[in-house]
Amino acid sequence: MSTISSQQERLIGLDALRGLAALAVVLFHYSTSYQMQIGHADPLPFHFYIGNYGVQLFFLISGFVIFMTLERTRRASDFVVSRFSRLFPAYWSAICLTLLTVTLIGLPQQHLPARDLLANFSMVQEFFGFRSIDGSYWTLEIELFFYVQMLFWYLLGMLERIRWIIAGWLALVLVYGLFVHNHWHFSYSVRELLILEYIPFFAIGILFYRIRTRPGETAANALLIGACMLVIGAVYRPDFFWVALTCVLIFTAFISGRLDWLGWRPLAFLGGISYSLYLLHQAIGFALIYRFQELGIPSVVACVLTIACVILLAWGLNVAVEKPAMRWLRDRWRDRVRRVQAPQH
Repeated sequence: MSTISSQQERLIGLDALRGLAALAVVLFHYSTSYQMQIGHADPLPFHFYIGNYGVQLFFLISGFVIFMTLERTRRASDFVVSRFSRLFPAYWSAICLTLLTVTLIGLPQQHLPARDLLANFSMVQEFFGFRSIDGSYWTLEIELFFYVQMLFWYLLGMLERIRWIIAGWLALVLVYGLFVHNHWHFSYSVRELLILEYIPFFAIGILFYRIRTRPGETAANALLIGACMLVIGAVYRPDFFWVALTCVLIFTAFISGRLDWLGWRPLAFLGGISYSLYLLHQAIGFALIYRFQELGIPSVVACVLTIACVILLAWGLNVAVEKPAMRWLRDRWRDRVRRVQAPQH
């Protein structure tokens, strides 16, 4: 087995977890979701409904990584440039690729009005009531709102008080749950902007980062993870508690070094293209599955061929757009900062 060592291996392991989560979502969409929305020409011998929960694992990973990033960030503007370069060039390119595909071979229900399509470029289209060109994009809005909220706490200098912030999040989620349970009106904007339906998952990721980097605070952070679990069990659907428990077990194994095998290069590759894979897989994949099945290809084979196609596309987007754009934007920003900070003669 070819592996990459030490601290880098641990972070690649985390990225590989993201890749496995993305692959789980792909399998869910191609088996279960496609069957529900369109219908396979012949029944698949399996369904992968559990892959629907890959997004919760994404949220834990984001909590871990974003808190780590902000702790190492000197200026708020550096964080903004870092996140913009990571998200938007690949996202905008994926929208264009998806539009081209659904225009040429897509199903009628995949076509969007021009105003919805234009709104997609904001990444917050669903908050304003517009449809996404790819059904998976709903999680990107949640991630973006989390980034904004964490930047807000960073600007206030509150990151060292993150446990109090998490306690406040949990209290708000309990209030939200009380309103839902009693069928009272709760502000849509507050719920969405504060991501109250998912914030405990991000919080668990943050707390695992704190456990990993501050061993002396393990007991307090573990206790707060337990509180997150209790709130998830009290407020959300019952299956969310078991998903959260599974994610906690995965992260416990990760920070204790029991998942070092995730440094295996094929998994590291999958992790490296995971964002592009997530961006491209659903709408394009559904169109490909449908057309393959129209040619008489069995559903299982159509799904396997489609997975191969979207992995290839994701690799192409990662190599041609995601990495170069991220590198170029960050280099230009660093050059600008150096020029501004250079002594004037």
